[in-house]
Amino acid sequence: MSWQFVSSALFLVTVWASVIQAVCPTIQLDYSTILPSAGNSSVGFCKYQNIRYAAIPAGPLRWAKPQWPPTEHQINTGNLAQPNVSCATTEDCLFMDIWIPSNQTGKPLAVMVWQHGGGFHIGSKAQQAATQTTPEGLFGLSSDFIFVSFNYRLGIAGLATGPSFNHQGGISNAGLWDTEHGFRWIQRYIGAFGGDSGRVTAVGHSAGASSVLFMMTRFAGHAEQLFSRAFIQSPGYFAGAGHWSAEQFWLNVSATARCPGGNISCMRAVPFQQLNRAASTATRASGYVMQPKVDGNFVADTYEAQFYQRNFNFSGEFVITHHQHEGNSVPYQGIGTEREFREYLRQVFPCMTEEAMDVVPATPCSQPGTHASTNPRYSTRCSPSIP
Repeated sequence: MSWQFVSSALFLVTVWASVIQAVCPTIQLDYSTILPSAGNSSVGFCKYQNIRYAAIPAGPLRWAKPQWPPTEHQINTGNLAQPNVSCATTEDCLFMDIWIPSNQTGKPLAVMVWQHGGGFHIGSKAQQAATQTTPEGLFGLSSDFIFVSFNYRLGIAGLATGPSFNHQGGISNAGLWDTEHGFRWIQRYIGAFGGDSGRVTAVGHSAGASSVLFMMTRFAGHAEQLFSRAFIQSPGYFAGAGHWSAEQFWLNVSATARCPGGNISCMRAVPFQQLNRAASTATRASGYVMQPKVDGNFVADTYEAQFYQRNFNFSGEFVITHHQHEGNSVPYQGIGTEREFREYLRQVFPCMTEEAMDVVPATPCSQPGTHASTNPRYSTRCSPSIP
């Protein structure tokens, strides 16, 4: 590679950065200076990428409440991580992306906060739909809003719980604490981007939709409202079993990770990828449904139960809807017979009676592992009448 080529490439990068910065402002926070990573004056947006909204949740901060980020001594150009960084693959993941209209003037704008889905196991802030997409098209429709998306801890890092885990100082459902912290960050800092903290709409899909519902019902409704509107799409959440099963799973994971007895200090020292492998091994062995669990604190009860009991704090407008064919292409491994299906039901719904299971048609799966929405057993054309 010639020196002339390298010099030309650096010159073009410098010119491009200058063009972006001419259209998009530099954002100054009390802990960070943030430059735009992308901008388009014709479409009309500026993107600020990989804004650290919480400290890295590793070492002693693994399974701890999210902490405010430290002061950054270097300018943040968006390159602190890959654009699609995910908490499924690294602990240094608590980043946020913000899109604002270019050449913004006038009054503070409404804010849309996207909560990605993925079953609390996969996904990232770059996932604004079923595929990796961006909200550029939205700015083609309107430039009167600000778009925000952020990561939250996933898998065992975001869902660990259990009596001995809590007794040693572990925080159950850490991923939900991240979500709350993300909304608190927005309340504190979105004004610097031209946003109106009093007009925040939470939008979530699948696990992200459940996260929004958990925010409404956290601490049994005894917590402040952090957004004024909500649009909830296909909330996906299995409450699963209770404290005993959670405790056994924690002990199984810790044993697999070579930390007998669930010693949390030992578990905080386990490399992240090794920790995830241990959790996957324990999940396959036990069939444990790793989802947010009722902990009597942040999740005082399932959000369905809390809405029914009016234990929530939300007074704004909201829409709840479902995607008819969500996840049709996602197979459920190991469920190809009636017996396997009933075993799966027992794992997800421990209190489900045999009589309730009998209501489900015994029509065999058209293909082993076929997703439920394409399985004849769930078709309304063959559903039995419920007495």
